[in-house]
Amino acid sequence: MTDSTAAQPVPAKPASFWEDLIDIFYQPSDVYRRRAHASVWPPFLFVVIAMSIITMTTYPAIAPALEGDYARTVPRMMAQNKNMTQEMADKGQTVQAVAVRYFSGVFVGVSVLIVGFFTWVVGKMFGATETFGAAMLIASYAYVPRVIGGVLSAVQGLLMDPTTLTSAAQLSLSPARFLNPDTASPISVALLSRLDLMVLWETALLAIGLAVLGKISRGKAIGFAITILIVGSLFQLRQAYVIS
Repeated sequence: MTDSTAAQPVPAKPASFWEDLIDIFYQPSDVYRRRAHASVWPPFLFVVIAMSIITMTTYPAIAPALEGDYARTVPRMMAQNKNMTQEMADKGQTVQAVAVRYFSGVFVGVSVLIVGFFTWVVGKMFGATETFGAAMLIASYAYVPRVIGGVLSAVQGLLMDPTTLTSAAQLSLSPARFLNPDTASPISVALLSRLDLMVLWETALLAIGLAVLGKISRGKAIGFAITILIVGSLFQLRQAYVIS
């Protein structure tokens, strides 16, 4: 007589959230499938908290780049607003430094929310069936490469000469890093910045997530990726046009 329990398969151990953070880089479809009905809060809070810690602790390394960008916009702002004084500009720079260093988590949270909203809306244009909650889940996991991007920017800031670090574009992984920030047009910088490796990676993860959770074809997912990349570019181009 044989032991009937010996032939029974042992249930696979559910993957942990920390495994998701690794798998999202090389098997994202599996992550989206197994978290299809999971809460959005773990990945959402992870990217918000992680980016907050990274920005807060490494701000001195990236500060010269942000200060350089701000200094270039001051003459344009003063030309557009005759009531603006240098003292007001200096206060504005101080406010920017405090906001970026200590409230970056808020900006990241809002950014993920906006990306989730547009994933939901634009996804419907391509026949996706995902709910808003699923779109937020997709957006939260898709933002994980940006966390790596934040670390890489900080490392570059630490290694570069602060006197030559005059633009945030120099810390990006995009063609914009090769432009001269003092002579290149803000629109060119903004456009090439959208070709950042981490932005493209995030876009790819959005498309994969929508294909899995929104149940659309690969072709439609590619169309969605192109559309969502253009939508994001329009916002940055508008901002660049205002200061150009």
